[in-house]
Amino acid sequence: MAAEEQGGKLGSPQEARIVSCTAPDAAYKVAMRLDGNEHCGDNTYGYVRNSPSRGDGWRLCLMLNAKVGDCFHQEIGFPTGTVTKVACGPSASYRVVAVVPGRADKDACAQGAARPADPTQPVAFAYPEPPHTVCVER
Repeated sequence: MAAEEQGGKLGSPQEARIVSCTAPDAAYKVAMRLDGNEHCGDNTYGYVRNSPSRGDGWRLCLMLNAKVGDCFHQEIGFPTGTVTKVACGPSASYRVVAVVPGRADKDACAQGAARPADPTQPVAFAYPEPPHTVCVER
């Protein structure tokens, strides 16, 4: 299953809806579920939680639901901003150029991938659990 953002920051189930991971507009997929006060850890993950109070409920850690050739529009910064799948073109913030399952390593993309501020270099989203790297270019 995948989570698709419904406007605003992804943070509560009311702001997300569950769709099939194969849905063309599914921007995220669930990487892991954590209970209570646990955090997703790495800043690469987006998240949605079912309780506004700390320590209660659960949190879903989200990773980009991406395949080579997909394009995304990013509002503000990942993971707290809005990410939507879009047609590749002027509205796209980045395009997926490689997906490396089984490995959470920004170096899997290209030298310089850890420097997303340089728009000429590819960037990487490296997810430790489950290990997965998404390489993108702006």
